[in-house]
Amino acid sequence: MSEILKNAGPASADDSVATLLSRAMSDVEEVARAEIELRKATLFAKVDEAKAGVVLLVAAAIIGLLALIGLVVGVLMILTPLVGPIWATVIVVGVLLVVAGVLGMMGIGHFKRMSAVPEVGA
Repeated sequence: MSEILKNAGPASADDSVATLLSRAMSDVEEVARAEIELRKATLFAKVDEAKAGVVLLVAAAIIGLLALIGLVVGVLMILTPLVGPIWATVIVVGVLLVVAGVLGMMGIGHFKRMSAVPEVGA
């Protein structure tokens, strides 16, 4: 942009229309290139922010899964003296499978609603 201001001196009387148009086109080209560079820099900054966000979300998901594993092990340890190790395992795995099935069915329902064709006039 500073190049444009340096080159933008007052037009002399002997400048032809072609010279003036050429200078104007050159200035427009420089402005367009500067704008493209600005947009690229902005895009790359946003991509870097997105990468950092994804890394943090993955770390949070892993820590959350570790906490759930600890909870499952704790429930197994609590149930084992009450019903024995086999039944404790059956109970915990059964409950987890039911929860996973319900969540899976809910997720499929969301995808079906998303991909459904809307009725005309509804």
